[in-house]
Amino acid sequence: MQKIANIAWAVYQHSLKQPDSPALVFQEESTSYADLARAASRLAYGLQTSPAWPFKASRAPRVGIMGSRSRDALTAMLGACWAGASYVPIGLKLPQERMLAILAQCELDALIVSDDATKLLTPQLLQACPALLICQGGAPEPSPTSDGPHRQILQARTLPLVEPFAPAAMEPQDPAYIIFTSGTTGVPKGVMVSVASARHYAASIASTLGLRAKDRALETCELGFDFSVHNMYATWEAGASLYLLPATQVMNAVKFARANALTIWNSVPSLVGMLAQLKTLAPGSLPSLRLTVFGGEQLPASTVEIWHNAAPSSAIVNLYGPTEATVFCMIQREPFVVTEGRGVVAIGQVLPGCAAAVVDQQGQQVTHGQSGELAIGGVQLALGYLGAPELTTQRFPQIGGTRWYRTGDLAVCDAQGVFHCLGRIDNQVKIMGYRVELEEIEAHLRSASGIDLVAAVAWPVVDGIAKGSVGFVGASAMQFIDQTAVITRMRYGLPAYMVPNRIVGLESMPLNTSGKVDRSALLAWLKNGTA
Repeated sequence: MQKIANIAWAVYQHSLKQPDSPALVFQEESTSYADLARAASRLAYGLQTSPAWPFKASRAPRVGIMGSRSRDALTAMLGACWAGASYVPIGLKLPQERMLAILAQCELDALIVSDDATKLLTPQLLQACPALLICQGGAPEPSPTSDGPHRQILQARTLPLVEPFAPAAMEPQDPAYIIFTSGTTGVPKGVMVSVASARHYAASIASTLGLRAKDRALETCELGFDFSVHNMYATWEAGASLYLLPATQVMNAVKFARANALTIWNSVPSLVGMLAQLKTLAPGSLPSLRLTVFGGEQLPASTVEIWHNAAPSSAIVNLYGPTEATVFCMIQREPFVVTEGRGVVAIGQVLPGCAAAVVDQQGQQVTHGQSGELAIGGVQLALGYLGAPELTTQRFPQIGGTRWYRTGDLAVCDAQGVFHCLGRIDNQVKIMGYRVELEEIEAHLRSASGIDLVAAVAWPVVDGIAKGSVGFVGASAMQFIDQTAVITRMRYGLPAYMVPNRIVGLESMPLNTSGKVDRSALLAWLKNGTA
């Protein structure tokens, strides 16, 4: 099979065509396409000339990227791609046990460690690290139990300076990246997305959204959240500039966007709920935005209204897709169709090269208007799960001679061919014997409270049986939540067993690494009696 250019190719091409154009802006420091290509080439050269590099491996090399969103982390990721490797993000907020699980599964050939991650390299982690480490800051302290005689530790600043060279070509079915998602067994599972799928997505979505070289796009995601793939590679495909919002400044996102006159906003809808809670979304506060991309979770219709007031010149698109279908595979444009009874925007129709169907438990397609599991097909399907062939076969079945991915999302396709997501099948719980979808409770809680940032969990659970539910709303210290009034309003639209037993206002709603509300953290707080 003929090799193809990997996903770093667009950065290289723009380094030749528009070398001085800003590719990346972080902490008010701009990096041009030429400088970014030079830095990535330097790291790639360091990897490729190391004696530890697998020159004749039967698979593409794998390089771990340990860092938070920063210039270092993105340069490291590009350097891995430049060298013809699959990159594997390892977030700094992950507990050590999860890092160790990822390292054990991946069998990395190298690990690039950002300056802010070096301090996390405990003796136990060092012992699990691959034979080649490149540190973008200081080297870790040597340890007799963790620093084996065959480990090579290099410092990025001492690597030879090289002129930019073309990124290595890769096989179309080589993994471009491996991103780990939560596993139902408690063990993280690595989703392998091919070079061909990633290249198709970047080119397709940049064209579909009409991105331009003069755009300035917001990056709000860590590398371990595949929304980052969209933010980085769609932006660079167009030759535009990517502005990294530091994790410590998320609450100042509006100020950041205004100061940098951003034209493209990329985020999960939850961020809007948090900004509204902080009262930073004043009418007309985001005048420079021309396009807003929401994805990663359901988009409340009320969020759309808030956003239009804040960014009156911005069009909004709602994107849907699981990691297993290469970031996003469906799009809904304005004027939005709202899912009846849920107050959320429909997920729309498929992007070019993708397919979607609603199927029953046997995998047979149901008729329009009937609910079932959403299945995704087409050129963007992932290769499968790292080291898990049985799970791959189960979740990526052949149906009618075509390979599909069963998403685990409950969905319906209406008479106009618009798909609606009705929540997660695995977020269906039984309360007092009744089957309940937590997202439906949340839709009514959002409406009754007038607050976008909400969550519901089944609670209390006695002997494995849920006796009721608890609703959470994001509320600042200055906001008074009339629990009785909210519950009363919810009773008008829900049966008694679906109405939460109580409503809790949280000034700081817990979010996971993808920026979504963390239900497991809410359950832990309830168990500890702290909420």
